[in-house]
Order: sequence, then structure tokens, then C-alpha cells
Amino acid sequence: MGKSLTLKLISKLQLPSNGNIYTDSKISYAPDTFPKNIKVTVKQFLLFIINSNNQINKKQVHTILQKYLDLFYLTEFQDLKLHRLSKGTLQKVNIIQCLLADADILIFDEPFSGLDNKSEKRFINHLKQLVKTKTIILTAHDYNFENTVVTHILNLDDYTFKSISKQDTQKLIIVQSHKQNHNNLIMANNEDSIVSTIKISDNKLAIQVYKSKSNLVIQNLINYNYEIIEVKDL
Repeated sequence: MGKSLTLKLISKLQLPSNGNIYTDSKISYAPDTFPKNIKVTVKQFLLFIINSNNQINKKQVHTILQKYLDLFYLTEFQDLKLHRLSKGTLQKVNIIQCLLADADILIFDEPFSGLDNKSEKRFINHLKQLVKTKTIILTAHDYNFENTVVTHILNLDDYTFKSISKQDTQKLIIVQSHKQNHNNLIMANNEDSIVSTIKISDNKLAIQVYKSKSNLVIQNLINYNYEIIEVKDL
């Protein structure tokens, strides 16, 4: 089962073929692909979302709008129609519409896809504040994602579920590999050390590891003849 289908099931946008999914909380969802044919402006669309939220004080509507326009550098785009926006700019609108909902659970499907570096950093900093009061579920192929936000990782390739220790910082190891089953090989020999492995090209693999176990992982990689390209702190 893929990541997008998993998130749609959690969001109750699609019903499971068998079994049930229960939640008592309100959910807000940002899809991986936002509709491109909406012919209203950024401002009009976001005002509609804000005004649909009965919990928002109507006197604060424009203040809230400006807050998110500023957060994602969208002020200069507010009068453009959505179908005229680039992928990255449309993605910002997609994220904002999810953030504006009065929800306990926020679900983002590939929210960093298309975002510029400055907007990504601001979004991550905003998530750091939100995780104090909300549950956030997201998918991300970005192997350099900060573990200050993430508390648990579900790997849909091998169906492993891991808790991230806040006391144990992490390192990123990028290796050169031509092995067909490198994911299984690496995980099997470093089961308690690795947070995740992500294929970033046909012959490169990004491995996110606990810093305290990084030397052991590196030694195992060398033993299996992996060429280590880069090691850096996260």
C-alpha cells in the first residue's frame, strides 16, 4: 500500500476494503497534488478557507491571512489566480489551506515537494511549534529532514515503525551502491542503528542513523564494500 493511499485512509477520504479506522479528532489534509484549475486568486481562496472556520474571530481574518502570506513569501502573489501559479507557489497555498483548518491532526502528503529553501525552513520552524499541541503526519522523501520535528517514522517499504529519541541526534551517510538489495542488507546488519534508508538515485543511497551508532554503521558499510561519499550531522 502506497503512502498517498495510506494518508487518504487516515483522512477518511477513502474507505478501507476491510476493517475500520477510528479517530475522535478533526483532520485537515494537504494532498500531494493540489488542483490546478481553480480560477480564483490566492487571496480569495484563502479568505474562503478562513471564513469557513467558525472558530476564527472574524475581526482577525485579515491578520491571519497576512500572517500566512508573510510566512510563505506569498504577499506579492495574493492577487494571482491559482491556475496561473507555479508548482512551488501552489504548494504553499496547499500547505496554508491545511494549516488554516481548526484540526487536531494535520496530514501533509509530500509538503516539501517544490518548496524553495527559505519557505521550507520557515515551514519546518512552524511545524516545531505546532507539534506541541497537534498531531502531524507527513510523507517526505527529503533525507535531510530534521528529527526535531519527527517523533516516529513508518517505513512503507519494509513496514517498520520506529520511535525517534530526542536525546540521540542523527547523522546522514550517503553511499555509492550498485547492490540490488542494498536496503535489506543494510537494515539487517544495523537494525537498531538506522532510522531510515532512502534511494536518492540509481547508485546512491542516503542512510539516516543515530549518531551514537554511526561508527558501527560506517564500519559495517566498509565491510560490505560500500563507498562512503559523505557523512554529516543532522
